[in-house]
Amino acid sequence: MSGIEIAGLILGAFPLIISGLEHWRDIAKVGGFFWRVRKEYTQCREDVKFYELCYKRNLQELLLPMGYDATEINRLVGDPGGKDWSSKALQKRLEGRLQESYDLYMGVIHKMNETAEELKKELSFDGANIQSRLAPSQLQKQRRPSSPQPPTKPSKFASAKSKWDYETFRIRFSFNDPVRKALFDQLKECNGRLEKLLNTSDKVSALQNAGSPNTKKTSALETALKKAWKMSDHLFKALSKAWQCSCQQYHFANLRLEHRTLPEICFEVILMFAAPSSRVNTPWLWQELQCRQMIGCSCPHKPMKPSPSPSLVRRKKVAFTTPATTVVTVPKIELDVLVDPSLGLCELLGKDGNNQCIGIIGHDDETYHLHPFTKRKRLNNSSPVTLDHILSQNYEAHITRRQRYSIALLLASSIAQLQFTGWIRPNLRKEDVFFYPCENDDCGITYLEPFIRQGFPLYDPTMPNTEANDCNFFSLGILLLELCFGRRLEDHPLRQKHPIEAGGAKQALDLMAALKWSQCVDDEGGDDYASAVKWCFTGANHAQRSWRVEIIKNVIRPLEICLEHFKTTAVS
Repeated sequence: MSGIEIAGLILGAFPLIISGLEHWRDIAKVGGFFWRVRKEYTQCREDVKFYELCYKRNLQELLLPMGYDATEINRLVGDPGGKDWSSKALQKRLEGRLQESYDLYMGVIHKMNETAEELKKELSFDGANIQSRLAPSQLQKQRRPSSPQPPTKPSKFASAKSKWDYETFRIRFSFNDPVRKALFDQLKECNGRLEKLLNTSDKVSALQNAGSPNTKKTSALETALKKAWKMSDHLFKALSKAWQCSCQQYHFANLRLEHRTLPEICFEVILMFAAPSSRVNTPWLWQELQCRQMIGCSCPHKPMKPSPSPSLVRRKKVAFTTPATTVVTVPKIELDVLVDPSLGLCELLGKDGNNQCIGIIGHDDETYHLHPFTKRKRLNNSSPVTLDHILSQNYEAHITRRQRYSIALLLASSIAQLQFTGWIRPNLRKEDVFFYPCENDDCGITYLEPFIRQGFPLYDPTMPNTEANDCNFFSLGILLLELCFGRRLEDHPLRQKHPIEAGGAKQALDLMAALKWSQCVDDEGGDDYASAVKWCFTGANHAQRSWRVEIIKNVIRPLEICLEHFKTTAVS
């Protein structure tokens, strides 16, 4: 039995000790001498409760930094002998938490368990006569014969023995107080040592982390990516509300993927009108926009003025407005505004001369100014290049290793930014990643500026029905694997020897082939790249709420190190 399992069993010992004390109380009451031991009983019970609370707090202090929240800890504490205490993952985390203090900590746990067992024995009782006197009255009724019989008077010997049993228990409880006190002192010492070991381990870790540049970088990157997650989510919802047109199912937004390391964020978005061939006239087809928060932005359009027309709809918050020359923002105040649903983003994009801010969209407390710009060539009859095509055997151009690894970093960072927003599906595929050519013909495709595309159906878009503890990073691992070698998984012999299949069977076969292929990453991409791929397949604990921190430490940071290595060695 592992140390952490014993730690859970100790939790179950305290209720048994309390139960033993309550039996002593019942015995004393039946024997008529409880008033003689009331003081000792009360003190003993309070001591047990106190050391039980100290031990629970020590466990909470042990488990909280290991990624467990209050609900998970309460579940563990409430199930002392449960299977969660025998989890290998819990054991591994415990070893990492305590480090060199692990053996000492487990030694204290074993001693504390022995003390708790001795205390249970000390407070146990086994008098048969007393047991019968304490039995429920209903049980005694069941033992009576069915036919009435005259009551039998107990013999003098039986009465004397019963009285002697009570006196024995009274004397044992009263005079064994030093024994109990010694056991409680041992519990006190054990709890004190556990607390000291945890405190010293935490102080050392804090000192190490305070001087660790990597930890500081991870913390700063987590802050930037969390902000990007919130703002990108609000941007998508703001765009969804701003269309206000019947043709919004033909609108698509392409979001540029960026590795955002700074809190200042500006999104690059390409809006497209992909109308069916039956639709002859379309007000607009393509518009590149920079979407960001801006103070003092000017716009040639006049602000919308509500009129008493019956077509106007009253809404709690403006989904799309055009700003006046001066924008006054009053925080935490919302006004009911009359909004004309016939005037929306689609109509404004169709107007000529949109060379300045065309308006402001918003969701909750975030607003985005929309500024047109031109950087990429408009595609009329052709489709953009996908990552799937770039990695295929039919792609004629050459993409360097540094470019592939840069795309890998962008995809991993984008997962940390966009997971559980409307921009990205739970399992990102290489067919979902697009590349557009530059406006300048000499530029060609910019491999370091990939996009993902999302549509806007007529119904209100909702967040993907997926939570952090339901997702996995297998698809990201496969993408990193393909970018490492510059070829698609389906073109590899390891995958081609299995049937194509579809649905869940295809995913299982893809994963099986990818796991075998990943064994060669170390030689091709190095230790850091290999560790990033391995975490996506086998090392990720998806039940943790801190999945973003884990993907930063185990995937994004190693990929950053790979690119830094390229800068120093100039290998392409």
